[in-house]
Amino acid sequence: MTEKIVFIAGSFNTKDFLLKQLKEFISDKYIIEAYAQEDETIPDFDCDLLIVSSIEMKNELDKLNLNYNYKDIVVCERSVNFDYIDQVANLPVNEEVLLVNDEPETTESSINDLRELGLIHTKYYPYFPGISSYKKLKTAITPGETKKVPGCITNIIDLGPRIISINSMYVIMDKLNIDHRYISFITQKYMKKIINVSKRISEINNNVNELNGYLNNIINNLVNGILVFDDNGYIKYANEKMRNLFLTDKKLENKNLRNIIDKELHAYFLSRDAFENKVLSIMGESINVTKFIAPNGKDIVVTTNKTGERSNKIHNNDYLLKGHVAKYNIDNIIGSGKLMTETKKTCLKLARTDLTVLIEGESGTGKELFASAIHQNSQRKYGPYLAINFSALPDELIESELFGYEEGAFTGAKKGGKVGLFELADGGTIFLDEIGDVSPKVQTKLLRVLQEKEIMMLGGTTIKKVDVRIIAATNKDLRQMVAEKQFRADLYYRLKIGYLYLPPLRRRMNDINELVSYFIRIGTSKEVSISQEVIDEFMKYRWFGNVRELESTIQYMIAVRTKNTLEMTDLPDIRFFEEAFSDPECVNLHNHLSDEFVDTLNSIYTLQNQNIAAGREKITELLSKSDSDVTVSQIRRRLDFLESKGYIIKKRGRKGAVLTESGFNALKQGHN
Repeated sequence: MTEKIVFIAGSFNTKDFLLKQLKEFISDKYIIEAYAQEDETIPDFDCDLLIVSSIEMKNELDKLNLNYNYKDIVVCERSVNFDYIDQVANLPVNEEVLLVNDEPETTESSINDLRELGLIHTKYYPYFPGISSYKKLKTAITPGETKKVPGCITNIIDLGPRIISINSMYVIMDKLNIDHRYISFITQKYMKKIINVSKRISEINNNVNELNGYLNNIINNLVNGILVFDDNGYIKYANEKMRNLFLTDKKLENKNLRNIIDKELHAYFLSRDAFENKVLSIMGESINVTKFIAPNGKDIVVTTNKTGERSNKIHNNDYLLKGHVAKYNIDNIIGSGKLMTETKKTCLKLARTDLTVLIEGESGTGKELFASAIHQNSQRKYGPYLAINFSALPDELIESELFGYEEGAFTGAKKGGKVGLFELADGGTIFLDEIGDVSPKVQTKLLRVLQEKEIMMLGGTTIKKVDVRIIAATNKDLRQMVAEKQFRADLYYRLKIGYLYLPPLRRRMNDINELVSYFIRIGTSKEVSISQEVIDEFMKYRWFGNVRELESTIQYMIAVRTKNTLEMTDLPDIRFFEEAFSDPECVNLHNHLSDEFVDTLNSIYTLQNQNIAAGREKITELLSKSDSDVTVSQIRRRLDFLESKGYIIKKRGRKGAVLTESGFNALKQGHN
């Protein structure tokens, strides 16, 4: 009599997969009926042997109240499918992955299976349908439940459903009186995979042990800061001194270094270049930094040692611990063209004085960098540096932030009051960003600080003297605001004792190559280049968002690239800015022609007076002798615009451009 077997699993996928496994050693003399609980009704049945895919499925079966009979039953134990297990073994050390399965219990069981195999170099996070929250990661491992993988995953390692374990196979064979030698081929089938995976696990563990031993030697022999991270910037180890250097007492392991260190340090820390005792500014302090590649050839090790330059002078101050430091110096400002070189020289000259400085420039030109550099090169560099952005705060908060308040000064005031930024910056520098957004009331108070070097807390009666240097910045036309009575004239002239104008990127296009190289270097530790075609496209673009827009463009291209060369196909759609901002490029904050167009008109006027034809090449040559970095193609576009507005006439042949009366008037207006 033919024996009847009924096999029941949770899902169709599992049913089909495990049924195929059973049929590899159960002959055709047995009738096997298979059912899945997932999408169908399991009928009543009678059988000689009932095989249930797991204990979880057996519990579900008991809840169904089916009318079924069986002579014997096997509830299967399951194990990892070794067909694709080597993909897990090949994951990087400390890689974070989701383990995706159909139920919480089976998910946890799958994680335990992988750990028991020795695959402990990977960090597993459970995911199953209905989970309340989960970590958004890029890689997922799943035992056949690919449809349940969340959408954030870009890399799926599908192990296939967990197989019936060898032990359960032996039990089934005993129940069916099948000779054990018939399943020897099953064991042999997985033995080669198991051996290969074991070798890989051993290799991983040996590398980890080697690295740990190496680190222990360093930690035992050094009393300085030590940091270990992989080539993607993820931190593996940071000792207490390194955490103190980064002004944090929290663990840094598994965090990305890019989110911790200042941007200008990315090129030093994240490249593969090794160096010894390089002095870097970290959190406002001069630090000796040594970097080398760990013996495994992958991880990067950084050790630090304080130079003592700053600590001897500020050991009584605690502003460093509060982050009141200037992060950037003049070397962090990228650009060696004529225009930027002259701007840097002016910056350093102003830094050596104690004058109040007003920095003007479009958004994205680097006003914060220059303010920081002025402080770092001043006599106040060992004092605090504080910054406030007026556009980021409502008017009612600006006063309390700047001047502080006494206890009970207003509803919601802190017990004991609060010290204001001017008082905190005593002996140092305060940077007032977006000064053009400040209200008339606060303008009056700022004028008092500038004139008398005195402040009074909100709700207070005592006048306090403060020794603070003020650096202000704006992307607005303060001169026009003064004319329109929106900004106090006396405050404007007090702020503009020292003046620094930051040119837009389109006026210093010769710096593009240098900036692009820098942004690639800090954007990735990989060896990435950029095609000349993209550089040519950059040189045609007018960069209304200035350096900040260029940086964002490079970051985007690095993220979406398919090769190690940035190409035209990696470019974002930046051309819509051309249409949106075509007028602002030609008109400056004074509602006159912007500086580059005034310079072009002035060059034409100069050449005309010398009886020299004002052609593109001659104009370019003349501007290059001054402090302007400009290309012939830029001059061509400027001339096209000036002609469209009636400011010039472009003569045929070699006669070049000639000023019209409107152009002459525009030139005079531009010089006012």
